[in-house]
Amino acid sequence: MLLLLLKANLGGVTCLMPMISISPTLPVNIRLWMASFPKHATSWPLIPATNYFVPSTRNQQGKQFSLSDAAYFVFHSPYNKLVQKSFARLVFSDFVRNASSIDEAAKEKLTPFSTLSGDESYQSRDLEKVSQQVAKPLYEAKVQPTTLVPKQVGNMYTASLYAAFVSLLHNKSSELAGKRVILFSYGSGLTATMFSLKLNEGQHPFSLSNIATVMDVSTKLKSRHEFSTVKFDETMQLMEHRYGGKDFVTSKDCSLLAPGTYYLTEVDSMYRRFYAKKPVDGACENGSHSNGH
Repeated sequence: MLLLLLKANLGGVTCLMPMISISPTLPVNIRLWMASFPKHATSWPLIPATNYFVPSTRNQQGKQFSLSDAAYFVFHSPYNKLVQKSFARLVFSDFVRNASSIDEAAKEKLTPFSTLSGDESYQSRDLEKVSQQVAKPLYEAKVQPTTLVPKQVGNMYTASLYAAFVSLLHNKSSELAGKRVILFSYGSGLTATMFSLKLNEGQHPFSLSNIATVMDVSTKLKSRHEFSTVKFDETMQLMEHRYGGKDFVTSKDCSLLAPGTYYLTEVDSMYRRFYAKKPVDGACENGSHSNGH
């Protein structure tokens, strides 16, 4: 039985977003040019993708898409405040389209902002505050169950969207069969994507319930190790020193790694990377895998 049904005709991809991240390795003149863009980390990627997603949904189903058409929304999660702002922006977009998910009380609060242009709405702090207040009940129901792992682990870049999806499976596996989930992701380049999944219960071992059991998210989160800020700072300094480096050997300390984990043991003078795999018995070994082979 098919577990996930990806609705290819219900999605939006946009490549209209200017960069919002500035790498310190870029030339100074490029960094200054990029810094001149307003960094609306929520609105730049979200709105164009939504604008493509909504018409595709309306055309296929004969009705206008609204937040009520999906049980859950899963977001790329650099940090949770951005997720809250993103969902609030979707609520405001529903209001602008006069969608069915917005009740009269919410419409009354958002009406003073109805005449704002797109750019003005991006800049409005008052709109940002009010839309988050209006969105809070829907956020708690449709987004909060997806936030566990991103909140606990922090920014994972590309993986953050799927860590949020893992959180949803962990929290709601018994309720997801037949439900539609909207996923939204973007990068600091020029692409953002919004797409739709419909989940089926599936058959063992690929059932929703068994997937949640095998992932065992709670146990994995509890198995993390706590370190002092001094140790963290030392580790970050070592990473900074070795970034882009060559011709060094690591400590090969794999005591904190789970069995089966590959870990770096050496980078030679030609930048070739050597790895070892921690065996089931937990004993560390010298590197024997070059560049992952």
